[in-house]
Amino acid sequence: MKLTLPSALALIWLVGSGQPIHGQPTSGGPNGPGRWTVVYRSATLPANAASRIAAFGGRVEAKVNEVGVLTASGNAAFAAKLAADKDVLAVGPERFHTLPPVTMGGVESDVPPLDAETFGAPTGTDTLYQIYGWNIRRIGAPAMWARVPMDVQATATVAVLDTGVMHTHPDLAGQVVAAVATNYCHDSMNGSDAYPVYRTLIDFDAHPEWDPSMGCASVDTIYHSHGTHVAGTIAAKFGGSRVVGVAPGVRIAAYKVFDRYRFTPPGGQVVDDVGAFDGPVFTAIVDAALHHYQVINMSLGGTLYRNNKSDNASWLAWDRVAKFADKMGTTIVAAAGNDGVSSNGTIASIPSDLPTVISVTATGSSNLTFTGGAFNAAPGSDVLAFYSNTGAAKDIAAPGGDCGPGYPASCQAQYLILSTFIFETGLNAGLAGFAFEGGTSMASPHVAAVAAVVRALHPDWNPGQVRAFMKSSADQIGSRQAFGHGLVNADTASK
Repeated sequence: MKLTLPSALALIWLVGSGQPIHGQPTSGGPNGPGRWTVVYRSATLPANAASRIAAFGGRVEAKVNEVGVLTASGNAAFAAKLAADKDVLAVGPERFHTLPPVTMGGVESDVPPLDAETFGAPTGTDTLYQIYGWNIRRIGAPAMWARVPMDVQATATVAVLDTGVMHTHPDLAGQVVAAVATNYCHDSMNGSDAYPVYRTLIDFDAHPEWDPSMGCASVDTIYHSHGTHVAGTIAAKFGGSRVVGVAPGVRIAAYKVFDRYRFTPPGGQVVDDVGAFDGPVFTAIVDAALHHYQVINMSLGGTLYRNNKSDNASWLAWDRVAKFADKMGTTIVAAAGNDGVSSNGTIASIPSDLPTVISVTATGSSNLTFTGGAFNAAPGSDVLAFYSNTGAAKDIAAPGGDCGPGYPASCQAQYLILSTFIFETGLNAGLAGFAFEGGTSMASPHVAAVAAVVRALHPDWNPGQVRAFMKSSADQIGSRQAFGHGLVNADTASK
């Protein structure tokens, strides 16, 4: 359904198309040869790493000195020579992570007045939270707001590694304290390197073995809403506009790690989408850790096979980078994945299944009740979202939204997660709005926000203590394989 909406602020209903958030195209384009993840045996890069890469016929594209990992470009023969280097532990293709296409529909909403921020509680302008914020209420966030002052929450920062954040959105204005672009094609806007605007892309049709030296092609401007939605769930402020996040006092560091790309699969139509490569994500994780941000949220990921040799380099690199963040005191929270599969056995969701990462599955409700002008999850109505991955490595659950009891015949918007949004294309492209979305991408920021408040209350705790406390304070709601140690509880975690 195509809408023409005259107002800058509108309410939009977005529903996943059934495509997984986590995964990779099966052939062509971003998965072609050209860029390699290289893991050295030592914990730091050798001093002559770049010259040795050049001697084998390749070129260094990105270095993560702190963990002995780099990204290099070169052909398959280069990779084979490098793998034989006695100082190299593993070489494999640079991995690629995608977001799903969406189906759009919605209803118009009026532009609200913008009142001053109110300490500690929603204001009269936060009308969409009042009606649709069942997910925030389900995890006990209002009790946390009454207990933890805003200035205490503000001592914690969540680094959002995503498609960028619209820091000018009325509900996020003043919440974003840093904006960093680590992606290959940089597009800045409104004074932010991490603004969710995409004016250039990687053209894999023109350059099947693309590397950064080939540059990025100029294209028509689009915006991407995913990171803005995630940031709003974490920290949309009181009285900013219409919605409220789990921890409205917490700050956001926006990292743009996704690139726009284009390619044409054999016999198919042109694909124009966004995806994140390992190198830019690794750089962002290390940067966030070096800035001592308390929490990293990654509503992204991919699938690896532990018995596949070509996947080994990526697993080892991810593990090293995550452990570096852990050592630096930064807790990583990640989405468990939307493939509806178990990651037990040889399959692994990356980064969520890493031992130093809090892996978040998604819940919905089988019964939202509407009383007093608000939707709330009925007691005992928690269900595993139909798309959520499961498995022994999953740690904790949070509301990610579901389609309600009518699914698959219907999908009711109120059962999804409402948050901040930027219009991506069309007449309203670049304008602020609000959207209902569903996914483990929506579940992860609930946990990240609570983890940030836990760190604000316990600044001396290390990530291991945070992980253990988050698990022990969760509400047990069912199967360990499906819900981990239970549903995140902001009330209990903030006592």
